[in-house]
Amino acid sequence: MENSTRLQRKNILIRGLQMLLFGFFINLGLTVISFLAFVQFFWLLINREKNLFIADLASGLRNWFGQAIQFMLASSDYKPFPWSKI
Repeated sequence: MENSTRLQRKNILIRGLQMLLFGFFINLGLTVISFLAFVQFFWLLINREKNLFIADLASGLRNWFGQAIQFMLASSDYKPFPWSKI
């Protein structure tokens, strides 16, 4: 009984550390997204067309952010990248 409680507590602590890491990644990702939005704005202003690389990157980022948020709020046990394949 004690052993299972100790193992369960260890799993919760590991998940907490992973949640902290995902929180850091989300904040870093928001900084990158802000920079990319700035670049995309000036790209549109100068070239009058969108940068396809930045536009295509949006769907991958959207999926990762959704998965990370679901893991952090415990609505899913699926761990997004770097614990799973992209």
